[in-house]
Amino acid sequence: MKSVVLALFWALLLLAGSVEVCLGRGLNQTVPPGDYFPIYDYDQDWLVYHPKYENFVPFSKDIDQDSRSVSVYVDLIKNRRYFLMLHTTAENYLFVEGALQKRLEADQWLKLSIDSLYQIYKRDELLVTLYGSPGIEGKTLLICNQKDSNFEIGMTGGTNSLINIKPIITSPFGDFSVIVVLLILFLCGLLFNYNQAYFMRLINPYDFFSYSERDGLPKIYKPYNTLSILFVLILSMVLAYVFIYLNDGHIHLLMISSLLSDGSNLWELLRDFGVLTIGCFLVLFLKYTLMLIVGNMLNLDQKVDVLFLKIVQSSFIFHSVLFMLIWSLSMHFPGWDVLLDPYLHFPFLVFYFLRFCTLYLLVNPSDRFINLYLFSYLCVVEVIPLIIGIKFAI
Repeated sequence: MKSVVLALFWALLLLAGSVEVCLGRGLNQTVPPGDYFPIYDYDQDWLVYHPKYENFVPFSKDIDQDSRSVSVYVDLIKNRRYFLMLHTTAENYLFVEGALQKRLEADQWLKLSIDSLYQIYKRDELLVTLYGSPGIEGKTLLICNQKDSNFEIGMTGGTNSLINIKPIITSPFGDFSVIVVLLILFLCGLLFNYNQAYFMRLINPYDFFSYSERDGLPKIYKPYNTLSILFVLILSMVLAYVFIYLNDGHIHLLMISSLLSDGSNLWELLRDFGVLTIGCFLVLFLKYTLMLIVGNMLNLDQKVDVLFLKIVQSSFIFHSVLFMLIWSLSMHFPGWDVLLDPYLHFPFLVFYFLRFCTLYLLVNPSDRFINLYLFSYLCVVEVIPLIIGIKFAI
């Protein structure tokens, strides 16, 4: 009997100690601002630099309590779309990859976007260091997600309390996609009914790789012809939709996200689509104007219309295929954007390089392999805009 009582006594003692430890941890834990909830706490992941090993080793309270510099490796790929929240009870300094970034005020939260850090540093993992107060006491580093303001749970007072749940508003991007795709299909059908032969040639990849001096298509249908303008408008809409689709998936192919709204409702998405469509349309015809000016300077004015139609034709085929590929990946492989986001620029670079070579070989006379005038012309109208685009992308 005594042994049973003794065993119960020790069990209760251990249980009380465990509860005390848990309560102590809960009281000492710093809570993020109310509109954020923690996903992961780096409390057990602190590192210190050890000169003997010339590397970072796990922080030990007994050995490294006086260390004024502690670090953490933050995985940017796994934590995309989240926020890095920092809090210190004393003044400290924030270093990222060894470079001083900010002074941390005492008892103030600092919020850093993981997506922004990835766009700036282009790394899968980032070294974050805090320098100032010794040890890790009073230092909090959390991965947090922002609470959805559209989802609220409320309790009404009284004995008959009810839980009032406001449903989460679904994304309007699905309705937007239906409207845009139907609009593009309507314009394609209109162009097809108006001139079936012209439309079929423009969407035929084989026609892009074929060229003849006796081909009457560029001579009859000039870029400023009604049919050509309508096809350029369709291409502009395809480009605008691809950019908005990628931006909605947090894939910032070009740094145009600041020009777009947050897409919280259908009208904002349609407005962004209209602005991007007009912008792409003007850029394409601005490129045609540049091609005319440079073509007259290099005595290649007879090739301008052919080259412009080939450029528009190839762009429509490439971006249409790219969108269908991205859409298929999104349907069958969720999360593909996290893995392939750093490499999405390569298909565009390969496309522009192959188009440059193809246009040179198609338009260049067969008896002259080296044509410096044509090469210089294509560099001005193809390579320079590509360099400017890469600058905006970076």
